[in-house]
Amino acid sequence: MVITAKIFILLSIVYLIKVFLYPYFKPVSNKQKSRVRRFINERKKEKLKGKIRGVKLYLANQYGRYLISTAEKSRLKKMIDRLDLGIKPEEIRIDQLFLLLCAVLVTMFMLTANQLLGYTSAVFIILAWLYPIDELEKTIERKNQNIAFDFPAFYSMVYYQYSKSVNIFLADVIKDYIPNANPDMSDELGVMLDNIDYGEEYALKQLKKRVPLRYVIKFCDVMETRLKGYDNISQMAYLKNELDEFRVMALEDELAKRERINARLQMILIVVLAIYIAVYYLFMVLSSLKMFQ
Repeated sequence: MVITAKIFILLSIVYLIKVFLYPYFKPVSNKQKSRVRRFINERKKEKLKGKIRGVKLYLANQYGRYLISTAEKSRLKKMIDRLDLGIKPEEIRIDQLFLLLCAVLVTMFMLTANQLLGYTSAVFIILAWLYPIDELEKTIERKNQNIAFDFPAFYSMVYYQYSKSVNIFLADVIKDYIPNANPDMSDELGVMLDNIDYGEEYALKQLKKRVPLRYVIKFCDVMETRLKGYDNISQMAYLKNELDEFRVMALEDELAKRERINARLQMILIVVLAIYIAVYYLFMVLSSLKMFQ
């Protein structure tokens, strides 16, 4: 009985130590440490980005109106709205000026080191000014290409759903297609799904503004006509045929592009192999000549 009591007392002491003392001295795994470090670094980066954004926003609010024209501001505003960046056009101009200043300083440093390098690096002044806007245009072009490539499959789903029944909600079709869409198409459909809360017609009009592609505009016009009560299944079928042809042409262009890339790679490999063989036989000839000397 005494032994049993001692065992229970010992177990109680072990339990109390585990509950109250062990958590203070519990070792942390390497995986958890790396996760904490990554989280801390991300927090530091976000904090630094927030400070930089605050400085840019202050400069944009104070001096932005003197640095950008109304027409340029309107053009940049359209790009920003297209990408949903949530920044001001003046901030892009601040980025341009900052990169321009850095390029000028690099050019001046290169001029002091070597005059030829200085004149060569002067081209970075122009590139620094064009870089922020050029990146926005490239991003918009990439998004438009991805959306145009994926749009025929989305419209096929819309067409088949609407051809089966008139009691189909566009939001349901979008929800069904989003898991199969590429990231850019998924983002646009997600925004469209949010806009549908204000009505399908409003969502279609906003889609035309954001993605002014020919087939997207046609799709919005056809769907708006259908919302008004007209049975335009023939127009939907005609648009589907157009999109199917466009999809086939896009796939053929992609295949031709890959064939050209493969042909260039094969040519490069052949040239490298020919150079290797020529060098090999050259060393063979040189070694044989040394043997006869």
